[in-house]
Amino acid sequence: MVEVPYTAEYNVFAIDTQHSEQPECINNTCVVETGDSNVIHDSPDMCDNDIQNDQNVVECDDEHVALANLIANFKLDVDENKKIQKQLKKANASSTQELTECKSIFSETSRTLGESNSIWDSCLVALQSKQTEFEKYKACNDRTVDYDKLK
Repeated sequence: MVEVPYTAEYNVFAIDTQHSEQPECINNTCVVETGDSNVIHDSPDMCDNDIQNDQNVVECDDEHVALANLIANFKLDVDENKKIQKQLKKANASSTQELTECKSIFSETSRTLGESNSIWDSCLVALQSKQTEFEKYKACNDRTVDYDKLK
């Protein structure tokens, strides 16, 4: 910052990089360019501009704080979501492994059940065959002579 020459009414500072070429005096009114606006001494609302600028600075600071808080909360949310994603990936991998094992068990059970059904069918055929033989034997026995009746 550079101190602008002292006048009877004001002692004003200006930033070199933002100070553009201005005539020194315009009708006995000196113009000094500041960052936000041109300041003309003897202006009746100069005090109001200072108050407004102070309010703008406070509002801007409040907005910066609010934005910083939002960013911090967003970062926390992102970190939490990353943790949750890792947990979900682990749970998904575990579930996938469990599902693979269940499919294998189901496949083995299905194969075993198929074999059991085949054995069941074979036993049923054998039982029916034995039942047919028994009925033939019984019919044959019924035709035989009852020697007790003959006496």
